[in-house]
Amino acid sequence: ATAMAATRKEALRLYRDILRTARNFPWEQPETGRPWRDVLSESARKEFEQCRHMDDPSEAMKQILVGRHCLEETAKKFEETRQQILRNQGKTKSKSKKT
Repeated sequence: ATAMAATRKEALRLYRDILRTARNFPWEQPETGRPWRDVLSESARKEFEQCRHMDDPSEAMKQILVGRHCLEETAKKFEETRQQILRNQGKTKSKSKKT
């Protein structure tokens, strides 16, 4: 029971981190026009609901580790994309100042 309590706590921490990260996504899905933050939050909710009744602590921890890795990779790619957009905006502004 103690192992599952610790696992649940870690799962909740991951879920909150996912929601916090999703809020940073300002873009919309091209196909639907829905904000990515909503899509990501809903997807996370569905996945966590599907795993809610998992009773094997080691399997639950594997899922949490995979989720944490995916979140870190997503946050890294998000930051890279954001930096690229900022660099491109800077180039555009400096070109318009020259003309």
